[in-house]
Amino acid sequence: MRKAKEKSTLKEKDLSPENIRMRISMMMPLDLIDTYKAEAEKLGIGYQTLMQIKLREAIGNPLEKRIEALEKKLKRA
Repeated sequence: MRKAKEKSTLKEKDLSPENIRMRISMMMPLDLIDTYKAEAEKLGIGYQTLMQIKLREAIGNPLEKRIEALEKKLKRA
């Protein structure tokens, strides 16, 4: 138990959304999990970390933008 005299080391940056974690539970196909685990092992990171990276990439690069980029490449070819 903390003593009343101790100062909290919690900083404002610790409460920013990217630092707050929430446990979730979801069903995923086993082959997809296996694929993530194999790729993560090659990269030397955890598979859940890889999933987070991929989700952030997808959010930051919407499907519409990816389609537009592909269309431009096809027009140039």
